[in-house]
Amino acid sequence: MSCTQMNYSGRRMRIALALVTFVTGAWTCAAQSQPQKDLPIVTSANVPFYPRVAQAAHIEGVVQLRITTDGKQASSVDIESGPAMLGRAAQENVKTWRFEQHTPTVFESTFHYVLLPTQCDSKCNCDDAGNGTVELNLPSRVEVRAKTLMICDPSEPIERKR
Repeated sequence: MSCTQMNYSGRRMRIALALVTFVTGAWTCAAQSQPQKDLPIVTSANVPFYPRVAQAAHIEGVVQLRITTDGKQASSVDIESGPAMLGRAAQENVKTWRFEQHTPTVFESTFHYVLLPTQCDSKCNCDDAGNGTVELNLPSRVEVRAKTLMICDPSEPIERKR
């Protein structure tokens, strides 16, 4: 079962644990908890990702979004706060969300982008920080964890000839 295939039990939606492989590693989806009162129920969504450029630049943080729906999908997604690069990634992800039919509404959603620590020695041998994960508690909270990308120069130092 993929992250976009969902089972329903009343107003409760569960996302089965699934393994989704991306270029940057394996991502998992966690079960969604009971939705907050008056929040629309997400019926499908793409799995969010950590932008590669943000990983390489070691940018992490919390993105706050204000989402307006038309009763079926997001009609507008405004970035309220957070790093711009991560905000745009979160905004694009929310545009993929589809909701169970509901009265149009406005609500807040928080995306947490976290980089996993990585240590490299002088020869660019890096420890394995593990693969990234995605935890979905839709539509109110998303956490995206990814490996920190390290840039190394394993070449030998150039010594001046005498």
